[in-house]
Amino acid sequence: MVQLDSSVVAIALPSMARAFAVRPVDLSIGITIYVLVQAVFLPSSRWIADRFGARSVFVAALAAFTAASVLCGLSRSLPQFVAARIAQGLAAALMTPVARVVLLQATPKEDLLRVMTITSVPMLIAPTIGPAVGGFITTYLSWPWIFLLNVPIGALGLVLTLRLLPHVGAKARQPFDLSGFLLLGGAVAAVLSGFDQVSESGSDWRIGSAICIAGAVLAYFAVRHLHRREHPLISLQPARIHTYFATTIGGGALIRLPVRSAAFILPLLFQIVLGYSALQAGLLLLAMNGGDLALKSLTSRTLRRFGFRRVILTSAGAMLVALAACAAFSSLTPGWIIVAVLAVAGMGRSLLFTAMSTLAFADVPESEFSSASVLWNVTQQATNALGVTLAAIALNAAAAHAGQATGHLTLHACRMALLLMAVIGAISLPSFLRLHPDAGAAVSGHVLSGAR
Repeated sequence: MVQLDSSVVAIALPSMARAFAVRPVDLSIGITIYVLVQAVFLPSSRWIADRFGARSVFVAALAAFTAASVLCGLSRSLPQFVAARIAQGLAAALMTPVARVVLLQATPKEDLLRVMTITSVPMLIAPTIGPAVGGFITTYLSWPWIFLLNVPIGALGLVLTLRLLPHVGAKARQPFDLSGFLLLGGAVAAVLSGFDQVSESGSDWRIGSAICIAGAVLAYFAVRHLHRREHPLISLQPARIHTYFATTIGGGALIRLPVRSAAFILPLLFQIVLGYSALQAGLLLLAMNGGDLALKSLTSRTLRRFGFRRVILTSAGAMLVALAACAAFSSLTPGWIIVAVLAVAGMGRSLLFTAMSTLAFADVPESEFSSASVLWNVTQQATNALGVTLAAIALNAAAAHAGQATGHLTLHACRMALLLMAVIGAISLPSFLRLHPDAGAAVSGHVLSGAR
């Protein structure tokens, strides 16, 4: 439900903008605030689950997400929508990681690999069908139904949860790192909201820049606090591991920015600039997400044959080239070329993200796995929000450079934004180049030719 909600919103932005009487670019706040709230509250989810019981927290979060979805569908202005998205993001911050805790508690170790493989399928299917579902609903019904669709799903989820999941009581209490939560949450919120302030058309960029600087200062004190605290909110020890740092905080964070920004730019390009309907745009994006899903079955064999370093570099390069090629799209571009380029981007993303998420934990000791997982989720959510915000900034900057009003979408602005984000993603490649050729070999089974 969380994955589907994230993927259907972008396709409905033009219709929502007309309903709220705002520019489509200004609606980026509806996406970034949702991800921002998740990034702020994710670190505390494990403590909350231990304190109140994972099953109880999961049920409450599932009910809250469903109720917040109704509020999103009933919104009649941008401030109302943003408030509802904040509630959705808070519920999602508890629901997604706590679901993993429930699985770990309820599943015998000998069945864990099979169960985690099964539960990964919705994570792939939801973003694959999301744009097409969102396009169909927006074209033939109305945009509120993309949120009201969560009501029957959430109701069924509550029934199944209460009937099937075992009740697990709260664990022994651990002190909550309030200072770490406030410093880390404040840093993430300030940096992302500062960038979002800069991205809004007509806003004073100096205010946004000052907020970003304040967030950077908070981040410094947050890192220092987490290093010194005996029981920190998040342990930063996994960041000392080279493979984890490269795939999570270093190159991994940079390479996610163009992917998330493209998911924001392309629906606007297809609908507002090229004149496609919401359904047509959703079907085109199905090629990208379908390419992602189609290649999952080959990932293990590919990693075993070529190793993490080569797969990450090759897939990242192919994906960035394909995203940059999207800048060449126009009303004269044949549909099959658009589909082919998007499919290449999706397949590159599939290999890249699976390889990075696996290599990230390959060298992490079991004692640090929980902290590494939380830090991974926080970084992922933060870069997701930042990717959308940077895309909005790039679109406004390109429009201003062309002498047009900020927020005015043109083919030139979309092209410049796509190319800029591809360049930002390319900065990640040196980080991956520094990986050892046999990095993660114990996980992938890859053997270097000289060692055979």
